[in-house]
Amino acid sequence: MVSQILSGRRWPTVKQLDSLVRVLASQAINSPGEDAESSRFITLWTAAEEPFLEAASETYLRDPIDRAFEEASASGDVTPIVVLAEKRPPETIVDILNKLKERSWVNFAKGLLEGLAERLEPSRVPALASLLPSLSGDGWFPADGGIFVGAFARVRSIFDVCHLADLMMRAGATGYAAILVRIVRDERPLAEIAELFVSLHKGGHGWKVGNTWNSDDVWPDSPNTVLLLIQEFLSLGCPEGVPILVARFGSGHSSKHRWDLYQLLGEKAMWDVREGMIQSLVEVVTEREVAEFVSIAASAGDEELSSRVIRGLVSFRSWGRASHFIQFLPPELEAIASESRKRGKGSP
Repeated sequence: MVSQILSGRRWPTVKQLDSLVRVLASQAINSPGEDAESSRFITLWTAAEEPFLEAASETYLRDPIDRAFEEASASGDVTPIVVLAEKRPPETIVDILNKLKERSWVNFAKGLLEGLAERLEPSRVPALASLLPSLSGDGWFPADGGIFVGAFARVRSIFDVCHLADLMMRAGATGYAAILVRIVRDERPLAEIAELFVSLHKGGHGWKVGNTWNSDDVWPDSPNTVLLLIQEFLSLGCPEGVPILVARFGSGHSSKHRWDLYQLLGEKAMWDVREGMIQSLVEVVTEREVAEFVSIAASAGDEELSSRVIRGLVSFRSWGRASHFIQFLPPELEAIASESRKRGKGSP
């Protein structure tokens, strides 16, 4: 059979072609890789007519989708459908998924989405993701756009993920962008997490990860992880991201985490970063969370720090916000805040 395929006397199935190309690629000296060669040959195979036929057979005059379905069915491999769909607009991909649904080919449908997550250019993902929810309403299979975007985040290069996150943010699809960030944070190396955050920032999105997605818990919740992330930000030439990171860290989590980070920064002699953390407590962190932090500091015996943060906050914020802050303080710290307010603000 192999000799017939190599001599052109036999037209291989896609599974036969894939196996043969992988074997030959593994033995080649300058092979670009088995996966790359297999993908290239299958693309050529899909576009080609059988060379030994004088006229196209009835099979090859049929609809390309039906042809791809026949090849996939014969081989048990979804690759012909993936290769076909990769070249089609998102509306046609949805049509293909609907045809798979009519046949109850659940595994092929899942395989198609997984294959497209590996192959599609980032610029083509948002449009397809926006159409996929229309398929998931009846629970037939998980065609939700979020699942598709999540698969993309797991298998693609961090460069592609950063590109897609930028596109999603520009389109206003912050929910999908949050999925990308969350999966990178949970499943990929720390250096790639920092690269994604910095990419969003340098792409003109500010620090919207922290500003609008707190409910999605996209920031790390481990003080040690944040310390390493700070070091990555500095190594990427993005020191402006550090104050935002330390300000947002702890939001939605225990304020003890913020205190532990403060201690770690001292142990590493990162005095500038720690000073920026104090400044963020004074200027941007919520009043309740600042009150929790200064209470922990006072309990740990650092009364100087707690007094400094209290006085700084009361001086910096409006009368109403300062009053709101004082309500969260334990009685033993209220006096410091009240005295500072009288000195710095006067009567309302």
